[in-house]
Amino acid sequence: MANIPSWKIPIGDDCFMVGRRDGHSLLQCNTYLRTFHVKGSPLHWCVDPGSRLDYDSVRSNLLEHIGHMSTLRMFSINHQDPDVVGNLPKLVRESPHMTGLASEDTWRLVRHLNANPKRLCFVNQADKGMVHLPQGNRIQVLPTPFCHFRGAMALYDPEARILFSGDLFGGLNAPGRSHILGEEEDWPGIAQFHQIYMPTREAVAYAIRQIRALRPKVKVVAPQHGFVLLGDFMQEVLERLEKLPVGLDLLSAELNEKFNPSYRDVFVELMDLAAHHLGHEAVLDRLRQLPRQHELRKYLTLSGKEVDLKSQGFRALPLLVEELGRDQFTGFRSLLKSCVLLACTEKNIPLPQLGVGLGENEPTQEDE
Repeated sequence: MANIPSWKIPIGDDCFMVGRRDGHSLLQCNTYLRTFHVKGSPLHWCVDPGSRLDYDSVRSNLLEHIGHMSTLRMFSINHQDPDVVGNLPKLVRESPHMTGLASEDTWRLVRHLNANPKRLCFVNQADKGMVHLPQGNRIQVLPTPFCHFRGAMALYDPEARILFSGDLFGGLNAPGRSHILGEEEDWPGIAQFHQIYMPTREAVAYAIRQIRALRPKVKVVAPQHGFVLLGDFMQEVLERLEKLPVGLDLLSAELNEKFNPSYRDVFVELMDLAAHHLGHEAVLDRLRQLPRQHELRKYLTLSGKEVDLKSQGFRALPLLVEELGRDQFTGFRSLLKSCVLLACTEKNIPLPQLGVGLGENEPTQEDE
């Protein structure tokens, strides 16, 4: 399916991912189109309209299925982040007859975008947790508090057995892995995403318990980032995430020097990768030329043609990625980040703050 456009690949009954896939980005934004067919006209539902950066692609992909934007009848938003709701003002202007589904906590913030749908349904007030559609179809509301927002609401389509989960079950992808359906090789990116963006393991485990209780059982998990989850791999992800330390669970570990030997191994892998592309001497020259007051100098030992990580790997690795990736070819910094994230996941150590998901030309905190 690698050569088939995403909007042509069904993820379930009458459901397609209509967002943009960018092979150069570590963070994909997924927008979904679900169409209900009962009596009369079809009902087109747009799930998580997506980022303003992707609007042209989202609009074009939608039109491939629905013919005209005015035929959209419903949208839903899991939470208020700009990568989820950025397209909403344009979508509402082009599709003025839509009904919106959102929690009150979410809409309290989204309303500041000045997007005014014809009708708004607060899903947290839905009768017995069910939204009833005109055609007789139903959407089940599943609160997923603090995954990763207090008012986040996953939506379950029991007819197609698709769970639209928002950021929960999202994932980062290695450069070039922009396919739709998740595979075992994509697990590190899913783990990384949750360790960066989810607050606690307890919040994730609570949501997973609610998902396991859904009937009929979930067949497809469609998150707003990363990959669609199916079959045995979906079950594996649920089981692993239930036990994965994330967010605050890692805070004390991040400050504990017992992880520095493992960070030193990651450092060696990162240096080897950089030397492969730039040459060993070029890498050493770049580190030798760091200003005397540069923070990274405090964490490294340079001796002749050797360099070693002596302390604070959690802080040093992001600094090293920025220095080695500065002014290099497009995609090189993402390659370095991916190396660190994969190595840390394999060693089960806290993930450094690498600014994953930023484009190659976007500023990092250090740049600013």
